[in-house]
Amino acid sequence: MFAKALWVVRDKITTRHAIEELLARSVGWNIRDLVVQVRGRGDAYYTSDLEPRAEGLADATLDPLAHLVTGGAAVGVRIHAWANGTFVWSSPDRALPRDGTHIVNAHPNWLLRPNGVTYLDPAGGADWEGIYIDPTSAAAQEHTVSVFEDIVKRYPVEGFHHDYIRYPQDTYARSADDHAAITDLVRETSRRVRAARPGIVISAAVFPDPVVARDRVLQRWPEWAAEGLIDRICPMAYRTDTSEVGRLLGAARAAARSTSMWGGLMAYAGQRERVRDQVRAARDSGCDGVILFAYDLGLRDVIDAFAAEADR
Repeated sequence: MFAKALWVVRDKITTRHAIEELLARSVGWNIRDLVVQVRGRGDAYYTSDLEPRAEGLADATLDPLAHLVTGGAAVGVRIHAWANGTFVWSSPDRALPRDGTHIVNAHPNWLLRPNGVTYLDPAGGADWEGIYIDPTSAAAQEHTVSVFEDIVKRYPVEGFHHDYIRYPQDTYARSADDHAAITDLVRETSRRVRAARPGIVISAAVFPDPVVARDRVLQRWPEWAAEGLIDRICPMAYRTDTSEVGRLLGAARAAARSTSMWGGLMAYAGQRERVRDQVRAARDSGCDGVILFAYDLGLRDVIDAFAAEADR
């Protein structure tokens, strides 16, 4: 059966009403898998003793992940906990986290410091989005894996989903061999998350072209698939050109033939026919399903088309 899923960004789960509407609409679309961002910037959209509560949560009584898991179980929607890995902070106004316990404030020595700079701009730059941990830091790795393990211990989620499990660019690594630090992070996560919740589905959002992923961001995801560290690959084939989407997903499929793959598509506003064509391109490329970025009530017409086409 060809699967369909949605990525849900953290700003869509900040109230009970928003979560309940998300679940209701998912049922209406017959979308039974939601990949929901619960660790966006080194923070928690759930109850955590390891990282601060997200600044975007105004309701002090709301645990978004608990509400999602409980509501999802009631209506038959599976919740996958999406956690950003190495990317831990960004701010367009260049503000640092308000909470002193945030990793950026409490452990500045764990952060990636390209070219020896002493302060990283939270607003990012031309080829990086903000502040990252240094993947080669053993302490930063341990903290990150502990956070991931804690999520699956606390909540009966269907899956755990890696995002930003990479360098911002290869130029920020000390050497090309630093790809091993990223793979070590994936490997240790796999070991501890599976021990904490046997049967969990581990997935990863990745650069779709395996050569670009390897050379540009030190993300060797075909090796993760071959080693069995992840159960599902979600190549992010975000292109307007449908033929290019098909090419990218075909290259991804060829790089990991035996691992489940959901083709990652972008929801372009007003582009119902484009999303239909791209779902077909994902199916033709050998994907086992499709996942759309991202849930937004302003894109209902596009998600309608996505869901209907995936069911054909």
